[in-house]
Amino acid sequence: MMKLNHINLYSHDVLADQALFERYFGLQTLVVRGDKMVIMQDDAGLVLILNHFENRLGGFVYPEDFDTLHIGFIQPSRDVVDDLYARLCAEGWELQPPRNFHGAWAFYLKAKGGYFIEVATETLVKPQERSQGALS
Repeated sequence: MMKLNHINLYSHDVLADQALFERYFGLQTLVVRGDKMVIMQDDAGLVLILNHFENRLGGFVYPEDFDTLHIGFIQPSRDVVDDLYARLCAEGWELQPPRNFHGAWAFYLKAKGGYFIEVATETLVKPQERSQGALS
């Protein structure tokens, strides 16, 4: 079985995003390379790399509309989503309130790096939506 083991995100503010992932999502920092790169890890072993290597973009321009570029943190209940939302708001983050979205209770947070983070309960998959392919 193949397992997703790392995500590399381009960030406009690596250190602010590092603080966000440590404070609210429990990731641990493994490596800091100035303000250009941070390597972090979650409790399950997934590695998150945040980088600001403008010179390595090679002419590639990220889209202005970042709302389709996001990562997500699935939470066990609506109460946990609401508690994290309240904590973020209390500390000055401007957020739209959680709402029912694609079958989950969710809100989105725009990180200082320019991408979005979804915080949501598990999305329930309807029987008619299940793939006919074999999943193990």
